[in-house]
Amino acid sequence: MLDKITRNTSRSRATVLKYLGILNAKGILSYKFVGRSKLWSLTEESETQTYKTQQIMSSTPNNDVIAATTRLHNMKLEETVLNTVINHQNTIIFTVNNNMDIVISNNTFKMLFKEITNLSKILVPEQLLVVKELGNSLIPTKTMELQLDLMEKYGTYTPYKLTSTPISDDKNNQIGISFMGEELSQVTRSKRELETLLTITQKMGSAQSEEGLMNEITRGIEKLLDCNGVTVVLKENKNLHIQHDTTYSVKSNFKVYKKYILESMDNLETKITTEDIYLEPVGSKTGTSPGMMVSIPIIYEETSIGALLVFTPSKSVGSITIENMEMVADELASHIKIQRLSQEKQEFTNTLMAMNHISTILNTYTVEEEMLERSVTSTMETLGFDMGCIYLADHEDELTLRVHENLPTTLENMCIAGMFQDIFQKSLEKQNVVYITPESEEYESLDPVISKAGIKSLLIMPIKSGDRIIGLLNMGSRKIKNYNDISLENLSSIGLQLGLALEVSKAAVQRK
Repeated sequence: MLDKITRNTSRSRATVLKYLGILNAKGILSYKFVGRSKLWSLTEESETQTYKTQQIMSSTPNNDVIAATTRLHNMKLEETVLNTVINHQNTIIFTVNNNMDIVISNNTFKMLFKEITNLSKILVPEQLLVVKELGNSLIPTKTMELQLDLMEKYGTYTPYKLTSTPISDDKNNQIGISFMGEELSQVTRSKRELETLLTITQKMGSAQSEEGLMNEITRGIEKLLDCNGVTVVLKENKNLHIQHDTTYSVKSNFKVYKKYILESMDNLETKITTEDIYLEPVGSKTGTSPGMMVSIPIIYEETSIGALLVFTPSKSVGSITIENMEMVADELASHIKIQRLSQEKQEFTNTLMAMNHISTILNTYTVEEEMLERSVTSTMETLGFDMGCIYLADHEDELTLRVHENLPTTLENMCIAGMFQDIFQKSLEKQNVVYITPESEEYESLDPVISKAGIKSLLIMPIKSGDRIIGLLNMGSRKIKNYNDISLENLSSIGLQLGLALEVSKAAVQRK
């Protein structure tokens, strides 16, 4: 008997014997000897009491469970109906208890303030004290209007106009507060802010140069908020480059900032950070102490073409200010696109003129050296390049410098020494025009002497005779040139024209 009880209760024999003795002392169990073993059983009185207990357990609690289940069912239905009511509102609705824990909230609130469980997480400390004091002073059934700045995103506070109502229990004790309201961003923009935005738009439209445009952007943002510096980053051919930087430190530490900027651009979302890795370089350079960095994507037609980096000594910034800067970024995006399209149009016109001039030269001059010199000069002047040269293949198909115009001495010596074969090889492999700017992937692989010479656009045009490349027409500019695919096609035809003329000239010489 003892072994069976031990096995079924997973207890030791000593423990079982101890509790059997206790139950015997209480008159619940009795025993009799069967041989040398004790046979335990309930006493007659204990059996009667157990039966009564089972009767109670089988009747009354079941009734309570059924009633509780029915009540819970009705409450669930009522909760579903009430949730539908509050979730079909455009306003935010939420309730807090006396510890400022958020108890109930509608979908709009949950969407804006994800995973927030306590009001202290999205409210500045000063205003949290006001709300706590409000909880002690509200009169039951009376409502009160107030304005609170709620943090929708890290470091960004949005002003909300809220109506608060006390929540009381059955004994009229206040156990919480309900809030309902909407944001005030659209109606709280000051006259000064509106005038600043209008001025920025007007001055951007009248800027005579890219540098002037960037200066206007910087001055405008400085009027919108206190800042330590502004950096404009633009994207070209999947590469980022710094277009303007008043911090004088982002460019030299660009690898640190690049990943953060790309995240902001890829998500098309303004991001804010207070990490020292981003703030310290600017602080050490400017002698000030930035409190946060704001990355604002420059968006055009649902695509980010760059970002504004704004450093401010503040630890937080209002959503209206963020939206103001986003509007500046939008204006900049439109202006950049218009400016680039205008430049492409002008460059396209220039390519047509260059083709026409080359055609005139080739029909006028037959001596190879003169033909090459005039072709380089004419193409440079028409397309607006600062320097140029022509390489021709010799009888061993080695490229040799034949003529050049305005080449710096260093570049000239390197050209003569044949030190740019890697660049030329790209055009030979591509069998087409190679167009390189600082935004191009190939630019970083160029010899440093090219960037030191201030060259920002490099154009390498194959000179062809049929399908065979017999030379290269190369040009460099200290300005970034914007060419579309059609313009590049036009430029490639210059090489075809020149190649045909050279072959005709050679044939004429051979006939003599």
